[in-house]
Amino acid sequence: MYRLAERFAEAGLGITAHAGEVSTANIAAAARMPGLTRIGHGIHAATDPELLRLLVDRGVTLECALTCNDYFGVLPETEEHPLLRLVEAGVAVTLATDNPVQLSTTIEREYAVAANLGISGEQLAGFTRDAIRAAFTSDERRSAMLAELALAERAEGAPAP
Repeated sequence: MYRLAERFAEAGLGITAHAGEVSTANIAAAARMPGLTRIGHGIHAATDPELLRLLVDRGVTLECALTCNDYFGVLPETEEHPLLRLVEAGVAVTLATDNPVQLSTTIEREYAVAANLGISGEQLAGFTRDAIRAAFTSDERRSAMLAELALAERAEGAPAP
């Protein structure tokens, strides 16, 4: 996979891996993959300070799918989700639906679940910002989306007329 990842990254393709949903066993290997910028799940990194540092140092974004984690029972309780620990450690985090049809979820529901876990509005906006930064798109499109988000945040913070 490393050789393929190198070739894909050299061709300008984004690299993401599914790792760390049920344990920490494969997170470090995935994070060290050439060109990798995103890991689907990876939530168990929150239990290992070295893994957290590795993710931050390599600029890896974790795609957290809260409903999926609950559905597959990867955590004892959704309330014990390490989402806040990941954020506090400085890991870039996005919210994801993983398989919205099978799991009957939407991205809006994932944000609501995160809010119920105690994630602040500012942190929720940070998830969106991290998602845009990690998006497999052009620099121009990424800049436009970040500008649009900043505009929406300013409008939301403005006093009512």
